[in-house]
Amino acid sequence: MQDIGGLLFRRLTNELDIHGQIALDSWLSQQDPMSRQFFENCADWDQLQSALQVMYSFDEKAALADLQKKIDFGVRSDIPVVEIAQRRHKYKFYWTAAAVLMAVIGTAVFYTLNKGKTNIASLPVKERYHNDVNPGGDKAVLELADGKKIILDNVRNGELAQQGAVSVVKSDSGQLVYKVGKSRSEGFGLISEIKYNTIATPKGGKYQVILPDGSKVWLNAASSLRFPIAFAGNERLVELIGQAYFQVEKDKSKPFRVKVSSLDGTAGSTQVEVLGTEFDLMAYADEDHQTTTLLGGNVAMISGGQKVIASANQQVALNKQTSSLSLIMNPDVDEIVAWKNGLFQFHNASIQSIMRQAARWYDIEVDYSGEVKQQFSGTVPRQVNLSTLLQILEATGWVHFRIDGKKVTVFLK
Repeated sequence: MQDIGGLLFRRLTNELDIHGQIALDSWLSQQDPMSRQFFENCADWDQLQSALQVMYSFDEKAALADLQKKIDFGVRSDIPVVEIAQRRHKYKFYWTAAAVLMAVIGTAVFYTLNKGKTNIASLPVKERYHNDVNPGGDKAVLELADGKKIILDNVRNGELAQQGAVSVVKSDSGQLVYKVGKSRSEGFGLISEIKYNTIATPKGGKYQVILPDGSKVWLNAASSLRFPIAFAGNERLVELIGQAYFQVEKDKSKPFRVKVSSLDGTAGSTQVEVLGTEFDLMAYADEDHQTTTLLGGNVAMISGGQKVIASANQQVALNKQTSSLSLIMNPDVDEIVAWKNGLFQFHNASIQSIMRQAARWYDIEVDYSGEVKQQFSGTVPRQVNLSTLLQILEATGWVHFRIDGKKVTVFLK
């Protein structure tokens, strides 16, 4: 089936090519007259709002329900409706996707209805978005034990290097895979000294690596992981800068430990110990807290003589100002690991928090003109261009943005 939602989205953003127009016209010709007229009227944001006014006279529930029926959401039916809300205000802005989520996440188009108002929230002037920024992707650099560096996003699939008994392979799916000898025991026996590799993602990058023990690691943007090419000895120790999601292979005889390092590569005072589990570890230098969030198993977070043990659906947070550890029950796991699933997801988040995520993913600098005090909640695919994310935030009526090269300025509306 054609990605009809994606075609509608590209028409709204003036990015629909001739082939897409033909596909969209073909799909429209198969619809009933009322549906066809509705979608033909939705050629820009204002017409989308007008169509809803005519058809439903602002019966919001009916509009949302019917529009969702008219478009096949297919893959992710749990995402299409997004609420943007301010904690201290009664107004609510209701968004619905006007596009099918394509592939795993896809591209979404949202419209806004503000209770008590008859006009859609003002949208950005095109001139402020002519320097659009593409989203990030699979980008990373691998540094081998001998100092050689391999740019992973450009290199071919297959074996990249041989380090003693350990081969480094880029799989057909783009993962970095470490294979130790003909068997793990043989490989470990042939390791005469511990050698380390480092994989680093830039801003606008992400990557997945399968470690020598079979543990899987997803690296977020602006992050790095240093690890031995084979886990000899009585522990599995790696060092992290930034953020990563770990899916650790169980080995009770050899605990898995993550040491949080600073940006200059020196080891920090925080360490996470696990036996076998899934968890997200966020340790960006520009965030107020370091957090370890458990999805399964148990971990212990150790810092400054403190030790806190967490179980599934719990989080351990390190307050950088007070250097204290705290255990948080039932954190919003979906929001925390949204980045791994290809989403921006935020709940009662400040614009500063949202823009820090955007800065890392789009490789931009952010400046502020005025103080935005409102808090935002919503879900947006990370595959969209920067301008789409900013338009969604702007439609709340609280902020304006300007893109100037790699610099984004946030204005109080």
